[in-house]
Amino acid sequence: MHSLRHNTLSRILANRRPTIAHTPKTTFSTSGENLDSPPDVLTLPKRKNCLLSSEYAHSLTCRKMTSSTSLPSAPSSSSRWEQIAKIKQNQRDDSVSQWAKQHLGATIPRLPPPNTKNVRSWPRQSGHLTERQLEITSSVPTMILNKIANKSWTAEEVFLAFSFNATIAHHLTNPFSDVFFEEGFERARELDQYLIREGRVIGPLHGLPMSLKDVMSLEGHATTLGFVALADDIQESSDDLVNRLYDAGTVFYCKTNVPQSLMSGECDNLLYGCTSTPDNRLLSAGGSSGGEGSLIALRGSPLGIGTDIAGSVRTPANFNGIYGLCPTYGRLPCHSAERSSIGLINGVAGPMSASIDGLELYTRTVLSFEPWNWDAICQPLPWNEELFSRTKRWAVEGSLCFGFASHDGIVRPHPPIQRGLRQAKEALIKAGHKTVDVELLDSKDEMWDTAVRIFCADGGKALRETLDLVPEPAIQGIIVPPPSMTLTASELEKESKTLLKIRQRFLKRWQDTIHVTKTGRPIDVLIMPSGGHVAPPHGTMEYFLYEAISNIIDWPCATIPVCNVDPLLDPKPSPGETPAPLSKEDLKNQEKYSPEAYENGAVCLQILGPRYSEEVVLASMRVVDAALGRGYEDLL
Repeated sequence: MHSLRHNTLSRILANRRPTIAHTPKTTFSTSGENLDSPPDVLTLPKRKNCLLSSEYAHSLTCRKMTSSTSLPSAPSSSSRWEQIAKIKQNQRDDSVSQWAKQHLGATIPRLPPPNTKNVRSWPRQSGHLTERQLEITSSVPTMILNKIANKSWTAEEVFLAFSFNATIAHHLTNPFSDVFFEEGFERARELDQYLIREGRVIGPLHGLPMSLKDVMSLEGHATTLGFVALADDIQESSDDLVNRLYDAGTVFYCKTNVPQSLMSGECDNLLYGCTSTPDNRLLSAGGSSGGEGSLIALRGSPLGIGTDIAGSVRTPANFNGIYGLCPTYGRLPCHSAERSSIGLINGVAGPMSASIDGLELYTRTVLSFEPWNWDAICQPLPWNEELFSRTKRWAVEGSLCFGFASHDGIVRPHPPIQRGLRQAKEALIKAGHKTVDVELLDSKDEMWDTAVRIFCADGGKALRETLDLVPEPAIQGIIVPPPSMTLTASELEKESKTLLKIRQRFLKRWQDTIHVTKTGRPIDVLIMPSGGHVAPPHGTMEYFLYEAISNIIDWPCATIPVCNVDPLLDPKPSPGETPAPLSKEDLKNQEKYSPEAYENGAVCLQILGPRYSEEVVLASMRVVDAALGRGYEDLL
C-alpha cells in the first residue's frame, strides 16, 4: 500500500476538476465492453468482498463490487466513470497497438492460448525478439549501460528490445496506466547521437530504459492514483528525482498501474483494470506498485521505481518474483516537496528490478546525485562503500550472521513460504554462513492497529471527496476509513508516542541478539517471510502486517525471490500436522491454503537491516543469491 497524500488530493480538489479529452474515433459496444480488447485474457473470478481480520475490521470499511476484474458494463447506458475509463483505456491500447503494428508487424503480438496461466517466459517464446534482443532483455542494467557506453549496443536497439517485451506484457498482464513509446524511442536516438557527437555518455544512466509507477510525476503525463477522476490530471512538472534521472540519461517510456487510491495490497482500479502476476494470471500482481512488478517480471523494463509506505514495493516484488528495495525514510528522494508531506509513517521511493544489480545501481547512482543538496527530506549520507565491502568481507570470512524469523507472532506463513525459509537457511549454512533463529516480533506490539490509525487519521475525507468528483464507486479491497477514525492533534500525538515505543522495543530486541550470535555483535540482517501467503487469487488479500513492518519501524528492507509454489512440495498439512493457531487471523490464513489455489506463485523472502544500512541489506542479498546458486559466487 501507499499513503494517499492528503495535501496532494486537497490541491487537486481545490484547483482543478479533471477534463476528459473525448476521442471521436473511440467506439463502445452496447454492453460497455472495449471492442479492441484482446481475446487472450483469462476469465478472472469476480471481486470478492474485502474481509480484513476481525481484529482490524472495526478500523476499516471495504466496499464490494460484484463484477469481473474487467471494467463493469452497464446494461443500457454507461455511467460517466465508465465512459471516461473506456476512453482512456482505448487511448492507451491504441498507442500500444500502433507501436506494435509499426515494429512487430501486427497490432496485437502473438499470444499464448487464452487460458494459459503461467506466461512468464512468453516474451522469449513468442518469436518476436531476435537472439540479440533476447540477450539485451536478459542482461542486468550495469551490463546494458556498459554495452551502450562501449558502443556494442545502441540506446535505440536496447529501447526497442524492451519495448517489444513491454508490448507483449500489455496483453498478458495489463501492467500499464500510460504508454509513450514514441517519446522513449526519440530519447534513445538522441542519446545515441550525443554519444557519437561528444564521444562520451551523457550521464551514468545513459540509454537505460526505466519504468515509472503511476504516482511518480512526469511532465506532460497524468498522475491518476488509480482514480477515474484524475485520468487527465496532467502534471506541469516532473518530480525532482525524475528530472535528475532524466539528466543522467534515463529513457522513460511508460507509467504503470496502481490500485484505486493506492491504499491496497493488490492492483485494481476502475480506470485501467486489474493487473496480474505472469507466474499465474489468476493471481494478483500486488499493490500498490503492481504494474511495475508485473512489467519487470516479463522483462518489459530492466529497472523501475516504486513507492512504499506499507509494502508497496515489496509486496509486488514478492508476488512477481523479482527484487525490490524499500529504503529508510530520508535515505533516497521520492516526490518533490509540493507533492509530499511529512507524517509519522512516511512513504519512500525504491527500485524494483529482475536483479540485485538493478537495486544496487539505482541506489549508488541516486546517492551520487547528492540528494540532500536538493531534497530537504534526504539525509547527508552518501553511498558507504566501506560498509558495503565490510559486509561482503564478513561473508567471505564466514562471520556474517543472518537472523531468521519464522513468523510475525500473529500469522504463520503458508507451507511454500516455510519451505522458502528452510531452503534459504540451509543454503546459507551450507555456504559457511552463520544463522540464528530469533523472535523479534510480538503480537502485543499492535503494529498494524497503530499503523492503520495513523494512515486513516483524516477519516477518509480526501478519499471520499475524490471518489465523489465523477463520481466513481470505491472498489473492494481499498481502505475507506469511516469519519469516526478522524484523529485530533492530541490523538495523533498519542499515536506518535505509541509508534516510538514500538520502534524502541524492536531496536532493543535486535540489540539483544548479541547474546546469541557468537560474533560479538547483533545479527547483521533479519530474513523473514514476505507475507502470510504468496500472490493470492484476485480480490482475496486480507493480511498486511508482514509487508508493513519495515515501514512502521523505518528500517530498510528488500525482497528476494527463492522458489515457486509446487503442489508436490507444498501439500496442505493434515489437521494433525498443523500447529495450534497463533490467532484468529492465523486460523483463517491456514484454512484458505491449498497449493492449487496458489499454483506456481513466487516465493520470496524479506531481508531487513538497521536504519540507514541499505549497503548492508544489498550486500547481504548478494550473499543469499550466491548461496542459492544465482550468481555472485565470487563472494564465497
